[in-house]
Amino acid sequence: SVPCTNVRTIKISQGNIALKRVVESIANDDSHVPFRDSKLTMLLHDSFEDDKSKILMILCVSPDPNEIYKTISILEYGAKSKCIVRGSHTPVKGKLGSEDASSILGSRLAAMDQLISKLLINLG
Repeated sequence: SVPCTNVRTIKISQGNIALKRVVESIANDDSHVPFRDSKLTMLLHDSFEDDKSKILMILCVSPDPNEIYKTISILEYGAKSKCIVRGSHTPVKGKLGSEDASSILGSRLAAMDQLISKLLINLG
């Protein structure tokens, strides 16, 4: 038998993975967005559809140098999340010209690279 706290942890992890799939699907402008993969994403479906809603995502990263790859992965996930435009399930590139979207994404990635470099300097 699995302890109750482990079951809750597993459910939370599954919900987070499903949310990541939804965010990636919307950011990639996929034809199918897997909202039905978890209760969490089903509950949040309306928030992604309604352009009057606000979405706040808090990302937690570790200062531990052994966790740098996880930190980078989390920051990349956050960068993809920022590309979501609510209402029509189209990413930023669908609303702006491809050059504008590329420059926005490029500047965000450059800022993320600077943050990672600062983290590495502070850890060293």
